[in-house]
Amino acid sequence: MKTSKFYKQQDFQHFLENDPDVREYWQFETAIMSRRLKAKSFLLDGYCKVCDKPTTFLVDRLFGAQETSQSWTPNWRERLVCTHCQLNNRQRAILHVIKDTIATRANEHAISLYAMEQITPLFAWLNQHFEHVTGSEYLGEKIEGGTIIKGMRHENIEALSFADQSFDIILSNDVLEHVNLPEQAIAEIYRILKPGGEFFMTVPFHPNALKTVRRAELMGSQIKHLLPPIYHGNPLSEKGSLVFNDFGWDLLEQFKAVGFQEVSLCHCCSYFYGYFGIQYYFMAYKPLI
Repeated sequence: MKTSKFYKQQDFQHFLENDPDVREYWQFETAIMSRRLKAKSFLLDGYCKVCDKPTTFLVDRLFGAQETSQSWTPNWRERLVCTHCQLNNRQRAILHVIKDTIATRANEHAISLYAMEQITPLFAWLNQHFEHVTGSEYLGEKIEGGTIIKGMRHENIEALSFADQSFDIILSNDVLEHVNLPEQAIAEIYRILKPGGEFFMTVPFHPNALKTVRRAELMGSQIKHLLPPIYHGNPLSEKGSLVFNDFGWDLLEQFKAVGFQEVSLCHCCSYFYGYFGIQYYFMAYKPLI
């Protein structure tokens, strides 16, 4: 997997416009789709780093594929689902990164990891493969943090119940866009991360935007919509989870403001592992004291 780190919008934009590998990947993806103009779905051969074995990746028209009368382009980020582990492109990519990170720290003390999800296939995989893993879901505003209900731990990531410096690695997988006050959640993430710890995150991101756009805000117990509401899938709610923010590049500044260092957008791509499209994640490092 090729990974490139970016700290500023202009550097990332220059990369997308001029890097020969990016151009090659786009040509490759275009060629794939040119042979499947009428297909509702198809399978691509590859290797799943999560399963650690050869697999096929399902590509279909779900989750916002762009369609015209002549052609269609999949939502690469949300598809390329491994037919073994059932994880999609972005989920497999971030777990690939987590696996490699834990492997590089294998000689340290037992690595503790907190994932901001618990009833998902991604968390089930983490819990099965690593010893010290904690997960949580948001179960309601009136529930005390740390409460266990039917095996699920409740946490509000704007006010986490964990003690300071509790975890070596924290993973947020498309969660932060659903938080009313992301800057408060970022401060909480920094607080519970150990010095020398690392935070990894996927989130819907607008790489052409310098500033985050506020879509909604919580006013007491009432939601004020500033833009037409958008909801993403939520295993705990048929309605889904409301998107509060469309993030731009100032998101990196929010992480740096609380003390994080080496805050970057990381672009990753691989034919072999099935990481297509403009696939990226964010990472940040809490400095040693």
